[in-house]
Amino acid sequence: MGEAGSEAVDEAVTSATGTTSFRFRPVGPGRFFVAAFLSLWLCGWLAGEVFALWALWRILGALLTGGEGPLPVALFLLVWLSFWTLGGAAALRELLRALWSEDRLTVAADGEVERQVQRGPFRRRRALSGREIRRFQVRGAGAWGGPLVAELSGRSLEITRLGSLRERQEAAEQLNRRLGLRPVAEDPAEDPGQAQSRIPAVPALPVGWQESTPSFGSPLLVPDQALRRQQRRVMGLVNLVLWGLLALLLRGGPAGPGFWALGIPLALLALAGGWGQLWLAFGRLEWRLEPRVLVLQRRFGQRLRTLGEARALELVERVDSDGDRSYRLQALRPPDPPLRVDDHATDPTPLRHLGAWLAQRAHVPFDDRVPSEEQRRQQRRDEMERLRQQLVGSGRLGRWAARQLERAEAAGAEAAQRRPDT
Repeated sequence: MGEAGSEAVDEAVTSATGTTSFRFRPVGPGRFFVAAFLSLWLCGWLAGEVFALWALWRILGALLTGGEGPLPVALFLLVWLSFWTLGGAAALRELLRALWSEDRLTVAADGEVERQVQRGPFRRRRALSGREIRRFQVRGAGAWGGPLVAELSGRSLEITRLGSLRERQEAAEQLNRRLGLRPVAEDPAEDPGQAQSRIPAVPALPVGWQESTPSFGSPLLVPDQALRRQQRRVMGLVNLVLWGLLALLLRGGPAGPGFWALGIPLALLALAGGWGQLWLAFGRLEWRLEPRVLVLQRRFGQRLRTLGEARALELVERVDSDGDRSYRLQALRPPDPPLRVDDHATDPTPLRHLGAWLAQRAHVPFDDRVPSEEQRRQQRRDEMERLRQQLVGSGRLGRWAARQLERAEAAGAEAAQRRPDT
């Protein structure tokens, strides 16, 4: 969404008690176009939701009273309504975010931080300990920048995407000053050419992992058991729906309409869901931390199988055909393919902390191969220079295109100097 012509909507207010509050609200005219589109879409969504609920009610009523009804249609409507309702809830949230939203960050005199998120009439609060926050920073580049995030031990927490880029940057500077935190560029552990984009690797377990210390043998890195219990409950609800739909389909018998066409895929899904439930209950992949060796093993009940051993770690960036970046922490065991430790779709910071923790605990080398922003800029400059040389050597038209490219680069550099560094 555009931010041109926005007014100052971020307010930093310090009360007499020493409490500082930052308020972020939506800005820019682009949000009104988004809100208009979402409003029209939600009108159609509501009509579809009401019609599907009415049709499902009539079909289920006929089935439950002993009558006949199109059972495959009822099953399809149940699945369709689930996704349709989730889509409508997400659209409504974005509509409220564009028109009626506010993010507030409050820093108490003792350094405790409270984050309050408001979307329409709905509010939620979350308290953060100032001791676990390492720094605040604005991520991303471009005209509108990225979100304001708080870097914690082993993970990142998004604070807000509201407000203008300048407001988020100024808030990050004031928060770092207020809590006595160093911004990334001032961290002495960083190389000056990489300081603007890379968070130093701190040995810490990110969310989703925990260390298990058996009564004998080496310590283990295992999935967080509390998270696994939540996953089991969610999978149990999914299985309840799948097996309930399968039982409802079997009730009509093989002669029922759509029995084989719908029954076989539904039975396969139910079996896959049942296996997922068993795996979450009795199985897991875990890493055994030996001196200078990482051992990946699969556990299912009392059975244990070793899958591979590695003596080094690396964090790599992967780019798909659309240019989207994702990150993987992997354990090296040449000449065999690496073993996957963990993935993250958008942020390498948790993987960086996990890699540092594993390197410290198992005394293995850890290589962070994710390019810094300075390295990315240098790569883009090298690519543009190669393109310019190709154009110059391609003839008169190519030389003209090369001159236009140089002018565009000069204009972009001048514009970058006028706006704040992201």
